[in-house]
Amino acid sequence: MKKLVLTLVPAFALSACTDVPLLGTPPWQRQAKPPVVSQPTEETLPAPDEIEIASLPDTGSAQPGSGGLLGMTVASLGDPARDGFWIETPLISAPGRGRVRYPANGREVKVELLPIEGPVTAGSRLSLGAMRLLDAPLSGLPKIEVYLD
Repeated sequence: MKKLVLTLVPAFALSACTDVPLLGTPPWQRQAKPPVVSQPTEETLPAPDEIEIASLPDTGSAQPGSGGLLGMTVASLGDPARDGFWIETPLISAPGRGRVRYPANGREVKVELLPIEGPVTAGSRLSLGAMRLLDAPLSGLPKIEVYLD
């Protein structure tokens, strides 16, 4: 009787276990999990101190005549999967180099200017990296100044 109990108790206890490797699916029949591909987030972007930020002399406000001010635009967050520092704006008709300034805090970032269709009063799309360096709200619609270099 003692041998019967010692044999049946472990067998009964293990019969409820599905995670025991020997009782589960053999390794050659298991499906491999697909790799997880993540979108860029604020954590995967370079830190602000690792990126060159354009600096202006402290004049208190931007001088429209000097520096090629193209205009002011409302910026929304562009495609977060695209790397780099860029702005898609109807303020220009050809690609070029420029900078954007967030008047709320005075920060500036050098960007690639990319033209889009639409009236000059239409909004623009700004890269995640540029929005982050400007310290502009990612979920808001900040008003920014666009300059041609």
